[in-house]
Amino acid sequence: MDILIGDSDGQHVMLRPLGRSQAGLFDYSDGNWITCELHISAGGFRGRFRADLRSEEFLAFLEELASLRHTLEGRATFSTIEGQIGFSLTGDERGHVQVEGDAVDVAGTGNRLHFGFEIDQTYLPPLCRSLESFLGAFPVTGTAGA
Repeated sequence: MDILIGDSDGQHVMLRPLGRSQAGLFDYSDGNWITCELHISAGGFRGRFRADLRSEEFLAFLEELASLRHTLEGRATFSTIEGQIGFSLTGDERGHVQVEGDAVDVAGTGNRLHFGFEIDQTYLPPLCRSLESFLGAFPVTGTAGA
């Protein structure tokens, strides 16, 4: 159920869900935290760290990514409340997609890596499918503001 952006043998960002951070809680505030292991390979840099991310962050990214997949232009952005990982995929209408983002190994005080690499449109359909699988396993629970 890994979410892979890029090539597993080359430059990539991979988000591997490990489980709900607050198992047994299903309200919106506490039940949507997912502990993930993040792997980044960009240029000569390789890194791995854990972060707690939220299900609705993945849902928002999938919605933007679906549009990018169909038009090959515009931007799909993955952003997080705690700011440990954030990146965007920007299409140029010709099938090239620029991936650019930042990662912080410890929320608020960690080391920061700015990364960027290019993929092509063939990576978008499997990325959408992996996000759909992720959300099938870790759906958004509860209602915001309830």
